[in-house]
Amino acid sequence: MSESISILIVDDSQSIASTLADILELKGYTAHAVNSGTEALQMLRTQPADILLTDIRMPDMNGVELYRAARKMLPKLVALFMTAYSADDIIQEGMAEGIKAVITKPVDIDLLLSMCSAYQYILPQAD
Repeated sequence: MSESISILIVDDSQSIASTLADILELKGYTAHAVNSGTEALQMLRTQPADILLTDIRMPDMNGVELYRAARKMLPKLVALFMTAYSADDIIQEGMAEGIKAVITKPVDIDLLLSMCSAYQYILPQAD
């Protein structure tokens, strides 16, 4: 990969977030893992990401709330949601906000890697 794509993984389960970050790092991506929406927003202020991979349901804010706040800092941020639960209302709200996909947990690593490799095609084009 000529230029490393930066991915921020947000999940209140530390083991899920860090495992996904480790896998993505092994595949050549720059990946960071945090465990809350608040931590994600703090990190994005100093380390912008290309892709936000976030759990939908978290204690401090849901994935849509996180995406809205993150997009204020990074308008071209691509968001992928992941969930282990049925959250149709939040998923529909996220789709209306522009999220690109919803991945069910346990995460299919091959699917995630294909989505990340297709990054240049899902990233909004420059004006």
